[in-house]
Amino acid sequence: METCRFTFDRDVPVLRDTDILVVGGGPAGLAAAVCAARRGKKVVLAERLMCLGGTATSGLVGPFMTCTDPDGTKMIIKGFYAELVNRLIAAGGAIDPMSIANGDAYSSWHSKGHRNVTPFNSEAFKTVAEEMCEEAGVDILYGVQSLDIKKNGSRMEGVFFLAKEGVVYIKAKQFIDCTGDGDVATLAGCPMFKGDGQTGEMQAAGLFFSIDGVDESKLLERRAAQGEMSMRFTPEIETAMAAGEYPIPRKRLGLYKSCDGTWRCNITRIPDVDGSTTEGQTAIMLTGRKQIMAIIKFLRKYVRGCENIRLVETATMPGIRETRRIHGDFVLREQSLIDGEVFPDTILVCSNSRDTHIGLGGIYIPSTTSYTLPYRILLPHGIDNLLAAGRNVSCDRPVLSAIRVMPPCFGLGEAAGNAAAIAIEQNCACADIDVKLLQQRLTSENACLEK
Repeated sequence: METCRFTFDRDVPVLRDTDILVVGGGPAGLAAAVCAARRGKKVVLAERLMCLGGTATSGLVGPFMTCTDPDGTKMIIKGFYAELVNRLIAAGGAIDPMSIANGDAYSSWHSKGHRNVTPFNSEAFKTVAEEMCEEAGVDILYGVQSLDIKKNGSRMEGVFFLAKEGVVYIKAKQFIDCTGDGDVATLAGCPMFKGDGQTGEMQAAGLFFSIDGVDESKLLERRAAQGEMSMRFTPEIETAMAAGEYPIPRKRLGLYKSCDGTWRCNITRIPDVDGSTTEGQTAIMLTGRKQIMAIIKFLRKYVRGCENIRLVETATMPGIRETRRIHGDFVLREQSLIDGEVFPDTILVCSNSRDTHIGLGGIYIPSTTSYTLPYRILLPHGIDNLLAAGRNVSCDRPVLSAIRVMPPCFGLGEAAGNAAAIAIEQNCACADIDVKLLQQRLTSENACLEK
């Protein structure tokens, strides 16, 4: 029986009829769409904003976090991610992560968990992402927000979107939810986790911004004289707080040198907000911009080397670490990361640290070993032709805190795109595809599946 949540008072036009519909054009969605299209499938990539990249572009989040083993000796997140980085480097929009020293300005002087980050330029990302989609034959649709789905039993048939021309409908054979918030899976009635899974508490949000005019030589003098921990600028923050000039909940600075003369700033803090709601997203943007103005004043007055900084831009979308994620038949647990478990259905190898931002504090645990991610975490419960990729996969909260960053999301999207293509070829549910074939295809794309 066909079902949908809303009844429309007139026929809704079918805007596209495609093989695979990817909803969400962030890192996971970009990788999923391009990799599926390269397998000869018709792919529509539906994105509510006006560019691809999500947190990497509209969110100004950068750099890409680590893509290497814990020692930084070899790159382990490769495949589509490495291809994208190489194309950005060729366009003058990124720096090779294997050339980035541990604990330098590109990693905000962190010596743990930030090895071999990848500084990149968001504008270069937008252009390269669209070029990759065009070359693969991906049909990009901007300005569309998922509204409802139509399903028949355990299979989805299409998604309704609110578009410029009103409500439109996109039919597909396979669907991939790369919204970050699990929007499509939620509309489909799939079981979901939210936040901590009990009280609904979610990791604190933030709003990135970028500056220029930093006198790096003064920062380097401080680093050499006072050490790594001085680069959090705690004494200056405490002095400003005593003077009533630092009303920011986060009591540390995160200044990341980029590849284009600007610095990405991860300093704002907005706890206790639900980023999966309109009210929550609005609160993040309003509060975040107020905090940014106060931070700019603080940096100019209190931090040597930032006296002449200029605010370049603030992010146009909120930085959300956690909302909903699917509750599949298999849930990846923290112990698997601690043990470095190797799964028979491995689709990705990572070593990203667990970094849970709770309230005004957090829990940070650097990884000492690489670990694998299994295909099963992409499978929602109850819908045969739907996959989820990105930070909305089936895992517990500590696992999410590690794999929510962008390099793993690219890898998860690459696996989802290939899996959806195989499900069409084998005319089966996503849970029943030949996983060995999936692994062979990922390996042929230069993905690393062995520790």
